[in-house]
Amino acid sequence: MLHSIKNIFHLIIIFQCLFFTVYLLTHRGKKRLSNLFLMGFLLSVMITQLGGVLSHFEELRSLAAANAPHVFFIEFPFRFLYIPFLFLYLVSLTTKNFSFRKVDSLHFLPFVLFVLLVLLIGISTSADALRGILLGDSPFSTLETRIIIFSNYFQFFCYAVASFLVLKNYRKRIKNVYSSIENINLSWLNFVVFGFIGWKSLRFIDYVLWLLTQSSFVMYLYIAAEIMFLLFVSSMFLWGLRQPVILTGLEENQNRRKYEKTSLSQEARDLLKEKLLHQMENHKLYLDSTLSLNDLAKNLSSPPHHLSQVINTCFNQNFFDFINSYRIKECKQRLSDKTQENKTVLEILYETGFNSKSVFNSAFKKFTGMTPTQFRKLQNS
Repeated sequence: MLHSIKNIFHLIIIFQCLFFTVYLLTHRGKKRLSNLFLMGFLLSVMITQLGGVLSHFEELRSLAAANAPHVFFIEFPFRFLYIPFLFLYLVSLTTKNFSFRKVDSLHFLPFVLFVLLVLLIGISTSADALRGILLGDSPFSTLETRIIIFSNYFQFFCYAVASFLVLKNYRKRIKNVYSSIENINLSWLNFVVFGFIGWKSLRFIDYVLWLLTQSSFVMYLYIAAEIMFLLFVSSMFLWGLRQPVILTGLEENQNRRKYEKTSLSQEARDLLKEKLLHQMENHKLYLDSTLSLNDLAKNLSSPPHHLSQVINTCFNQNFFDFINSYRIKECKQRLSDKTQENKTVLEILYETGFNSKSVFNSAFKKFTGMTPTQFRKLQNS
């Protein structure tokens, strides 16, 4: 019964990964490197799930044991492949003009090493010994498989930490370029990382308890983990495709490299600062909810990198906070204006350049220490 339930999940995940891979291959949109990484992730997962079918489908296991016992270990190296593919997928989405470098090949070194290990096991282990493993009740309790499985979990949690660092750096970078980040913050990738951690954590607990107790109770953990994985992959794919940024990646300053080595004198910095303040205070460019660093730099006839340097050094702020400080100032004026008492806070936030209530509330509290509602009540008291 347990093997049958596991096989149902394995087959569903295989179909799911195959369906999404075919979709990516036949999608008419621009084929980006990130799509290739995603396909690599899906195909690697599919191969590991095929290994699961081999392990839990008793008829197939017996057939493999009789004719090709070495096939049992083939899927194990692929457990070390889908994690780097998912990480590179994340990096490619958060990096403008991402290109695969030679050093990135090191991500696949564990896969290559375990391919060699599997080959070594196949050469050094007799067919009869492998048949004994395949036909045994606990094929995953051998020393070799324990080494492979625990190494896989170690690799995963290292990549999980690295993924959070990548996302943290991404959020920091986009605040130097955009004044509104709701549609480009890739918050769904946080969901992907947390979902993947949840799935692997449940599988890890399931495997450890199974080794310690050999109890059928762990079946429920296994089922919970597989359900989480199904939801995780489906949400990652469907939620990701709904966001245009998945096809474009991070649109950072295209001219940065051109000007990053250009020195900006104190006189030029002061002049650009004056021009910036004049435009912000007299023309209220911050009211444009789509305002970006490039847009503002173009308005000032300045290289974007120079403008970013002025904002960072003269105001000790990133672009996101600099623009939102003006928006909050405008909001405070309108919330204090008796002639605008009939307007809701929601109406005012949209009028002042915000397009997200949560971002507005966070920014307002950051700059004023209170909520917009509290501020309005205080002004009217």
